[in-house]
Amino acid sequence: MDLIRKIKLYRYRIEKHFKNRKFYEQVKKEKAQKYLFNKPEISHGSYFDIYKNKKVFSNYISVLNSNIKLYKYIFTWIWGLLITLCIYIIIISPYFRISPSKLIIERIDAITDVNIAYKSIENTYWQSIFLIDKNEIKKSLLNYQKNIRNVSITRLYPNWLKIILDSHKPQFFTQFAGIDKKYIVTSNWVLIYEKNVDKILYNLEIVDINLIEAWFFDYKEWVPENVMKKIIYTRDAFKQIFTWRNISKFIYFKLENELHINLETGTKIILELWDNIQNELAIVKYYNDNNADILSSGNLIYVDARIANKIYACSEKVKCNKNLSRIYPSYYK
Repeated sequence: MDLIRKIKLYRYRIEKHFKNRKFYEQVKKEKAQKYLFNKPEISHGSYFDIYKNKKVFSNYISVLNSNIKLYKYIFTWIWGLLITLCIYIIIISPYFRISPSKLIIERIDAITDVNIAYKSIENTYWQSIFLIDKNEIKKSLLNYQKNIRNVSITRLYPNWLKIILDSHKPQFFTQFAGIDKKYIVTSNWVLIYEKNVDKILYNLEIVDINLIEAWFFDYKEWVPENVMKKIIYTRDAFKQIFTWRNISKFIYFKLENELHINLETGTKIILELWDNIQNELAIVKYYNDNNADILSSGNLIYVDARIANKIYACSEKVKCNKNLSRIYPSYYK
């Protein structure tokens, strides 16, 4: 009996094995079918579907418009909230306010005082970067330093401000009696204290009683800018006409509106700064050319070309000095 039972058991196991194998092979074949590995195609929708969606969206809009009265309070609250938020960001929020450490001032020239520039725009501190007035900043800077020619202001968000300053160019230097300081004279006639004056600049002495009485000269404009243009023009024209003449200094008499050119030979050339400067220089050149280059001789004390188409040359030292001291007592003594 045991042998028969064992034979039946082995036969059952063999049949089960083949049945399972057949099942596994059938499953494997089904898995190998091509359709099981095909990716589903993405549907892009037809033109009708798109039209239908647009129509649904337009229906929503129509419903919203028809019920606008029901939502007006919600819209009002939303707009009010947005406006309040904008006001807070622009005016109140410290994130957009310019602090002293976020204000940068740079100069292109070497004569503008950056410390004075910072001092002149202190009212800009803690203002919103959106509300600053560039024209007011420029006005404040120019009030303190008349020599500034150009101001460039750039907003650097969120709360930085960069200012670049450029000055009128130095044209002369000057020095007053009894004062050791030397001052640069810019092209718009502003005096600026400078410790080390460029040796290329000519000395321009200024004869003005009001200027001497002021005792404070820095960064102030003393005469109209058009007068300075005439002085610069006269200097350049004289150097071009008399290329071989060495100029010792220039003297400007504000009350008389005259410019005296002192040569190294000791001769003084007296000119008026009106509209006839070219004629004055031309008559001086004509006189010099027809008198064997007399300006180089040093025999003349002064040459007066103020009268139109006439010239007066003085060579007698005592007489000439008396004439000068009588006409210009504040300078020639």
